Amino acid sequence: MATAGIYVRKSKATDKGESIENQTKRGISLCEMRGWDYIIYEDYDFSGKTLDRPDFERMMKDAKNRNIDYIICYKLDRISRSVNDFSSLVEELDSLGVGFICIKDNFDTTSPMGRAMMYITAVFAQLERETIAERVRDNMIDRAKMGKWNGGPVPFGFDVQRDTIVTNGRNKKTSALTINVEEAKLVKLFYEWYIQDEGSIRSNTFRANDPINGYKTKHGALWSDNQMSRLLQNPIYCIADQEAYEYFSTQTKVQIINRREDFDGSHGLMFYNRRKPHKKTSRERDEEEWILVIGDHQGIIPGEMYKKLQNKLHINKIKAPRHGQGLSSPLTGLVRCGRCGAAMSVFTSRKSKDKSQGFWAYFRCICREQKSKLLCDNTNVRADLLEQIVVGHISGLCNNKNFITELLEGSNDELENNRIPLIAKRNKLQLELDVNDKEMKNLVIALGKGILPEIVIQSRYKELEDQKKALKKQLQEVALELENNYSETYNIDMVMKYINTFNETYEYLTIEEKKKLLKQIVKEVKVDKDKVELTLYFLPTQEFNDLSLCSYKDKDSY
Repeated sequence: MATAGIYVRKSKATDKGESIENQTKRGISLCEMRGWDYIIYEDYDFSGKTLDRPDFERMMKDAKNRNIDYIICYKLDRISRSVNDFSSLVEELDSLGVGFICIKDNFDTTSPMGRAMMYITAVFAQLERETIAERVRDNMIDRAKMGKWNGGPVPFGFDVQRDTIVTNGRNKKTSALTINVEEAKLVKLFYEWYIQDEGSIRSNTFRANDPINGYKTKHGALWSDNQMSRLLQNPIYCIADQEAYEYFSTQTKVQIINRREDFDGSHGLMFYNRRKPHKKTSRERDEEEWILVIGDHQGIIPGEMYKKLQNKLHINKIKAPRHGQGLSSPLTGLVRCGRCGAAMSVFTSRKSKDKSQGFWAYFRCICREQKSKLLCDNTNVRADLLEQIVVGHISGLCNNKNFITELLEGSNDELENNRIPLIAKRNKLQLELDVNDKEMKNLVIALGKGILPEIVIQSRYKELEDQKKALKKQLQEVALELENNYSETYNIDMVMKYINTFNETYEYLTIEEKKKLLKQIVKEVKVDKDKVELTLYFLPTQEFNDLSLCSYKDKDSY
């Protein structure tokens, strides 16, 4: 008997569009009519823009494992709204020998005409999605041109006032930025600090994080260089006065929507259209595409001060980089501070006043460097000497095979002891999930046959949906823990082979090749003043503690 995979999807919990229940009911009816078994795959609150959806991926895995013979959906756009994705999917299903059936559009991949018509429908589905996205984007740009705040994280210095107004007999939610008096005082202070002769992003960050001041971000955290930089460049704080107009019209390429006479010295400014979607993230547009408008909110920083600060920022950006910044270390990205847990990055310093002597590379704590020296009292360490310690210990392991064997056997026993309870928990959750799915299917059948009142079925179905989401979440957590921590045991011969290869080749590699090799062997290096703790991937339970750096110290770095 053939088995079909019934795929159902709904983007959001709204009354618009076909419900999950209706899609499922129609798919089951088709399977029952043809005498097929079926498996239901359900993605709720996922867009059709991409194929990155958990149950869709589970369905495709079952298709590759020959667990299903057909894929059934109610409408084509439930599967995908992207022509490229849809085309690739049809080709993949064809290669797997899995049929595809769309109920409403009456398409079947078993015939050439059906395949051609599906491609045409997919084109229109993508056109519809792009048209909707364009309308939303145009609407947001129109709102921005009117000075309306379009939402997102609330900027430091402001709060959000939310209201509900009645328009044409319908309730409409609105939001507007209002001044947060205490935070606005700090914004002014940060601007004043920076335009001082000794002012810089880093000095601003240090002063803000100084316990004497104790200035925190909107979320109560310490300031970072990136947060301080964004605050100092954001035009949302700039008062729309004549100095501001002069700066943006002569020293930038942005599109200024408002007229010069609209810059009345009261409201603040806003950028819009600065970024564009790129894959799963975004990229900054060219400055000519940015839109500058006068917002509904009040400004905080006078245009003259904003202009002065932006000019200083620009000068600092175009300064030549410091000598020696190209130096790096094969351990970059692996070293963490043993005092506060922050990453440690590489910086350079001259070996002596004689420039011809070159530079030393050091690892230093990012928290201490970027936030405040009072937050971490760790010391710097020479990168080349830290590398010597790490490489020396890895090389020395090959001379003690008995030691490695004992450690790996102990690690394998520990892995197995931890894995068994997790596997049992995973199987129990999967069994509960299967029971849940079966009851949901029975409810859909009962609804179709009118056996039970609809309101009773809907109430129970909602309870089962909530249970299913909770079970899936727990199942994913267990699977992730198994995959990340207990996926496989360690092969002693293979580990020894890696170590011997390391000894024979390391010194002849380029710095980039050394980085790649060390990242496969070293999990983490912790530096805590005079101690180094080294954790290797193939020795998860062993750390090399109390590796004194006393003999390696460079006195100038402390």
